[in-house]
Formats: sequence, structure tokens, C-alpha cells
Amino acid sequence: MKRYIAGFRSNNSKKRKKASVYYFLTTLLFLIGSSKDINDIALYILILMTPSLICNFKSFIKKIKNKKKKEVFLRTLICYLICIFVFITSTSNLNIDIVKSQILSDAINKYSRISLNKNEKEESEIYKDTDIVSNVYEAQLHFIDTGNSDAILIRQGGKAALIDGGDNDDEYRVVNYLKDIGVKELEYVIATHPDADHIGGLDAVINSIPVKNVYVSNGDANTKTYSDFVNAMANKKLYPSVPLLGAEFYLGTSKFKVLSAANLKDPNNNSIVLEYINGNDKILLMGDAGSEIERILNVDDVDLIKIGHHGSNTSSDINFIKKINPEYAVITVGKDNKYGHPNKETMQTLKSENIEVHRSDECGNILFKSIGNGLITNCDKGSYNYGR
Repeated sequence: MKRYIAGFRSNNSKKRKKASVYYFLTTLLFLIGSSKDINDIALYILILMTPSLICNFKSFIKKIKNKKKKEVFLRTLICYLICIFVFITSTSNLNIDIVKSQILSDAINKYSRISLNKNEKEESEIYKDTDIVSNVYEAQLHFIDTGNSDAILIRQGGKAALIDGGDNDDEYRVVNYLKDIGVKELEYVIATHPDADHIGGLDAVINSIPVKNVYVSNGDANTKTYSDFVNAMANKKLYPSVPLLGAEFYLGTSKFKVLSAANLKDPNNNSIVLEYINGNDKILLMGDAGSEIERILNVDDVDLIKIGHHGSNTSSDINFIKKINPEYAVITVGKDNKYGHPNKETMQTLKSENIEVHRSDECGNILFKSIGNGLITNCDKGSYNYGR
């Protein structure tokens, strides 16, 4: 093999040292300064092979009648030409991707400052001109109005995920909502924790719509609601799992990241807390997690937060809200509910931080669209009113 490699074809120690330095520096530059895609790998091999090609060509010219020298040169040349072909073709693909990326970036930047408080007619006009990004980055976030419970649908890249499914009496409302907007399959169903107001409708969803993956929190509940949920999964041969802290799973080109999957005494604090990332847009989904979890979450600025525990005073600590600095807050809450949600302290925190609020008790179903660099909603800005 050494007869192919420049610097190692003879026993000359000086040549070997020079060759070793050349190959070492080339490899170091590749490891540090490249993205290690096929284009970079092909270029790296070309640079490594160039001295060998030149030296073997010189040897071939000097001893043109030597069959071994000819064979070595021709093999080296063939390998070199193959690498050139790979480099050229991969460079062409890269240029196409760069052009597409630039077009996408221009479109996103053009629409990232669109006014957010639009009625449905105005919204349709906005999206008519953003078709160029819809297939790549556009995501829909549906906060389904199920009263004082949670049911959140996210669609992106032809895939859909449902986070919680409302209360027991919401099951047909959730199923019908999904079917009405054309959801034929759910990539993920995520039960943030086993309280009835989060999993009550999930048995009906699982029985009505094909589901690929189910994630559940630590802990369980000795209730009929939880049993119905478990039995529905068993009948469909679904095997739920508890996601690991820091785990990521993809929805089209967007992804979820698990920020908390605690195992504590309080079921609310066991809520699966998710960060949904679509391009540059970040959405924080808190379930019913309280301030004890908020203090340990590894999260920075987000664009939108689904307020924890329907605006209860157990969540949305002011220091946490300051830390994540959201532009929008969604509160899933029922009108005149018996719990007094949302809490006065929570609403005062959101008001003091000038966070735009959208509430299901005032707006009904709330739809946000993410274009990868900005959010647009069909819901008018809500009030900072609180429960009694």
C-alpha cells in the first residue's frame, strides 16, 4: 500500500516526516474546519491524494515501460477522478440548497413583522403570499377550546402531534376537531400527566385516529379515566414510554425537546414540559408544572408560553417569566370556572412584563401559525382579567 502514498514510497526519513506533517495538518483542518458532509469529505480525499498522483505520475513518466509503475499511476488516477466527480456533483447540490435556503430566508424575513391581531379574512390574505415557506417551516399550533382543560394540536411538515386531550366530557369535541381539520394520523400523542383534565379525551382519540407513538409522564392514577386511557392503548397495541430528560423527537422539520419529566409526589410537577422549536420560533408547553419545576428548567428566551396549570398561582413565578421573556402567553381556561383560574397574581405578572395574552375563555379555539421566524394568530389580544 505504501507505494501509492507520497512520502512513504521510499525509506527516506526526511520525505516521510514531510509527508506525515502534510497529512496530519490536512486531517486536522478537515476535523476542525469542515462540516464533514460528502462535499467536504471528497475535497479532503482529493487534497490527500494530490501529492501521490503527482509523484506516481512522475515515476510513470521516468519509467514508462515499467508495468508496475503504470498500474500504480492508473489506479491512483482512477480514484482521483472518482473523488473529483463526487466533489463536483455534491457541490452542485449544495449550491441548489443554498439558493433554496436564501429564497426561504428572504420570504421569512419579509413576513416576520406582520401584524398579529388579524381577523380570519385578513389572515387568509397574509398566508396566500407565504406559500413559499409553508411546505418547509410553517407550523400550526391549535389550542383547542375544551374549557378548563388542555388539548393542544401541532401540525408541521404533514405530521401532527396531540399534547393532552381535554377532560372526559371533551372527547368528542377533540376527535371532531381533529377530523374537521383533516388530521388522519397522529405521529405523537403526549399525555403530560394523568389528571382527568389532560387525558380524559385521549381514549376516544386513540380509538378514532391512528397513533404511532405515545409518551406519558412518570406516575399513574387510580381512576377510571386513567384505566380507559391505558385500555385504549392496549387495544391498539400501543406501548407508551416516558421520555428522557433532554430527549428530542421530530415533527417534520420541527422538533420537540423534553425539558422536564420529573418523578415527584405531586402529579402536576410530573408534567412533561416540552419546548417546541420550529426554525427560530420557540414555544414552551408547561402542562400543569409549578414553580418548583420552573426553577430548574434549562430554557432561555421563548416566543410563546402555554401558561402552566391554567393560570393557577402554583405556576408562572415572576422570576421564571422574566427569565424566559415570552412575547405571547396562551391560557387554556374555562369561563367562570370554579377554580378561580386564572389567578390574580399570574395575570399581574403577565401584565407587568407586557406579555400579550390569548385566552380560550375569551377567544375559543386559538390558532397560532409559526413561519419559522415569527408567529401569527387569529385570536384578538386578551384581557388581564382574573378569576374570583
